Amino acid sequence: MPAAIAEVNRVVAAFAESWNRHDMAAFAELFAPDAEFVNVVGIWWKGREDIRKAHEFTHSTMFRNSRLTMLDVSVRFPVPHLAIARSRWVLEGHVGPDGAALPARNGILVNVLTNVSGKWLIIDSQNTDIIEGAISRPQ
Repeated sequence: MPAAIAEVNRVVAAFAESWNRHDMAAFAELFAPDAEFVNVVGIWWKGREDIRKAHEFTHSTMFRNSRLTMLDVSVRFPVPHLAIARSRWVLEGHVGPDGAALPARNGILVNVLTNVSGKWLIIDSQNTDIIEGAISRPQ
C-alpha cells in the first residue's frame, strides 16, 4: 500500500498546487466525471464540469489571490480500490464580497478517491471550516 498512499498524497498535493496556480482546468481533472463536492457553506456541486465552473468563478473573484496549504494529510483504504484522504488546510489571501481582505481560515477537507485504470480520482469531496471555540453540544 505504500505506493497507493503516495499516489493519493500526490492527488491531495495537486489539489493545493492547482488551487494556488488558479488553474481550475487542472483542478477539475483531479475529479472523476461524476464526482460531487460540498463546499464549506454547503453548496453541492455534481459533476466535474460544475466543480470546475464554480471554482473558476470563485478564483476570478474571492480566491483570485488566495493560497491553500495542506497540512496533516491522513489516508486510509477501507477497501483496496477506495481511499479516504483527510487534510487539515489553511487558506490565506482571500477576500470578502466587498473586496476586503479576510483573515486566514482553517479547515478539514475529506476526499474520497477511487482507482480507475491505475489512476486515483476524487469521487467525492466535503470541505469544512474549523470554527475555533464552537461546540455543537455541551461537553
